[in-house]
Amino acid sequence: MELPASAWEHIRQRPGRGLVRLEHVFGTIEDPLLIAQDRNFPTRECYYRAASELGLPIAAYLKVVVDRGWHPARVVTAYPVDRLHRSEEPVWRREQ
Repeated sequence: MELPASAWEHIRQRPGRGLVRLEHVFGTIEDPLLIAQDRNFPTRECYYRAASELGLPIAAYLKVVVDRGWHPARVVTAYPVDRLHRSEEPVWRREQ
């Protein structure tokens, strides 16, 4: 898994994402709450983790979008969200 510099700049420059650090992005990928199939891009998966688990005082979840069409897979973006997206199909969920 890699995070291109251009993707990291994209993440950091968006409003409301200033608290997101590299360890949050990779922590979400390494221990997600849920992985869902992206609704628009068949090679992309969306990793969700509770923001509180990461110590982030923003939103409910951190969403990290990974494109598996690359070798190695690449992080496309990451951003805080208040809910899981309804139209994304879950492919894996952490056991509670």
